Amino acid sequence: MTTQNRNVKLLVANRGEIAIRILNCARELGFETIAVYSDPADMSHTRFADTKVQLQGGPLAFLKPQALLDVAKKCGATAVHPGYGFLSESAEFARLCADNGILFVGPSVTSIDQVGDKLSARQIALNAKIPVAPGTKEPVQSADEVRHFGQQYGYPVMLKARDGGGGRGIRMVHKPEDVESVLQRCINESPSKQVFVEKAIVGAKHIEIQILGDKHGSVVHLKDRDCSVQRRFQKIIEIAPSVGISPALRAKIQQSAISLAQHIQYDSAGTVEFLVTPADQQYYFLEVNPRIQVEHTISEEITGLDIVRSQILVALGESLHGLGISQSKIDNAPPMVSIQARICAEDPQRDNMLSVGKIVDVEFPMGHGVRVDTWIHAGAVVLPHFDSLLAKVIVTAETFPVAIQKLKRSLQYTLIEGVKTNKDFLLALIQDEKFLHNDTQDVNVLFLEGRIPHLLEVSRQALGKATKAQNSSGDQSAASQPNSLQFKPGDVFNIELTSTDKSISKQVHSIKVQDISINNFPDNFNSAIEVASSSANSLGSKLQLKLSRRSAAADSALRRKAIGESGEVACPISGMITEVSVKPGDKIEAGQEVFVVSAMKMETVIKASISGRIKAIYAKANELVDAGDLIVEIAEQKDSKL
Repeated sequence: MTTQNRNVKLLVANRGEIAIRILNCARELGFETIAVYSDPADMSHTRFADTKVQLQGGPLAFLKPQALLDVAKKCGATAVHPGYGFLSESAEFARLCADNGILFVGPSVTSIDQVGDKLSARQIALNAKIPVAPGTKEPVQSADEVRHFGQQYGYPVMLKARDGGGGRGIRMVHKPEDVESVLQRCINESPSKQVFVEKAIVGAKHIEIQILGDKHGSVVHLKDRDCSVQRRFQKIIEIAPSVGISPALRAKIQQSAISLAQHIQYDSAGTVEFLVTPADQQYYFLEVNPRIQVEHTISEEITGLDIVRSQILVALGESLHGLGISQSKIDNAPPMVSIQARICAEDPQRDNMLSVGKIVDVEFPMGHGVRVDTWIHAGAVVLPHFDSLLAKVIVTAETFPVAIQKLKRSLQYTLIEGVKTNKDFLLALIQDEKFLHNDTQDVNVLFLEGRIPHLLEVSRQALGKATKAQNSSGDQSAASQPNSLQFKPGDVFNIELTSTDKSISKQVHSIKVQDISINNFPDNFNSAIEVASSSANSLGSKLQLKLSRRSAAADSALRRKAIGESGEVACPISGMITEVSVKPGDKIEAGQEVFVVSAMKMETVIKASISGRIKAIYAKANELVDAGDLIVEIAEQKDSKL
């Protein structure tokens, strides 16, 4: 069977770097391609497609099977690739495609039904005789059920959304009194609103086995990956193969992944994940991801296999044998080590607050053993609706130490201007003494959480040294950067405003900068100014100017929080308000929940810093807001002196 004789028209139901990866692969195969987008500001991936179509209904349209199917039918698509996230694990979407004669590039509906649900996957693993941590067989209905489980098996326990992914709906509970609030957060992050409980395996490494099956009953593994370096159960750095696993334990884990895949007749690219404790040579099934994953890149690098291409071809009916893929070839590939670092639009110094805005300048490294998968370019816009991943820097070398050296150089030569990123944090991490000893039991899923304060301080010091060196060397390159513009008293600017209504005359305002209190343009700038205007100025000529930069993503021009006003509760991140927990006039205590904001599909609870009474509310549920926007105002409760 050959694809050259097939008239394939592939729609990629995704965005960002994975959409570009799939579109490029499809075009190499000679297929016609269709890209979809929800926002005209987020069209970077569409440049690589033959046809682009806007989805109606905003960012949530990526999660609507019928909306995507309608586009596929209208465009005459013969196949759909879901990428990762969104509908990649949706049995409903796969079934809709099949019912309408459109090929779903992914596992069969039966396989997704069996393993796409974490509870069902646990039972499959048990049936396949694979070790599984103690857990509930059904979703829990109350906090009391969780506490009962904790009493029986001991804390900590894990609360997991049965249909969560990418770190969403997964939280650890250390003590009974935290159960209620943590359970509610998990429920909010679960599409099905169903959560189960599992005993936490403390001190475990997170090891994944990449698998690939076909429709003829064959399945292979593509070695393993170590994804233990995580923040809030979201991966930061991935390594293939894992560094600290003995050959005997590695073989057992790989065989377990194959056994599970054969048990359900898995017929696509996928990943079987485990929690592994090398000290006692134990491992426990975690979940199956029936899709391509963010970190598939490093498995490609150590095996020489194009996983996306293979996934498409086996979906079209090709056999692994026909594609020249065998377990012996994979096992005998030259030993290499590959590491992937995820560069995200986040500010680690501000609790990884999402950074949104326009990319001003981008430069990525090149060289032997260096690969960059990205969607950004100068002019691209980072919106708060999607995950924060900007680029994946992948390096490959003969040994772990050499790969680290390559990654260090690559990150140092990565330039992204316009939004904050975690690049400096990544540099501090890969030079951390404990991380460099990755073969130890200490580098487990909780490793990074315990090192974050230290790594933040190291990255702050490194940034300070770099700035000082730049200043002392007289390097003026920073002068071109937007946040390096400095005003000084006495500067005069003309502002000219011309209406599109020709009957209204042009206005010219001359502004003279006087005393400056905050000089951090374009983020913040406060100054006394003197204004001379061509039109009457009802405010007078001596004014106070306050500038605060906003992202283009927010729905409305909300007032910004004033510095030093403890009664003003601002949104700490750009995102969508999902819940306002108070109303005007309510009495409130310090530490009480005020509102909830969602960004990158993760919810953050914002609490009051003072006690008092709710004076005003400036935003409502489902409204997009910017970091620093004033959401709730509290009138502080004064102690009576009577």
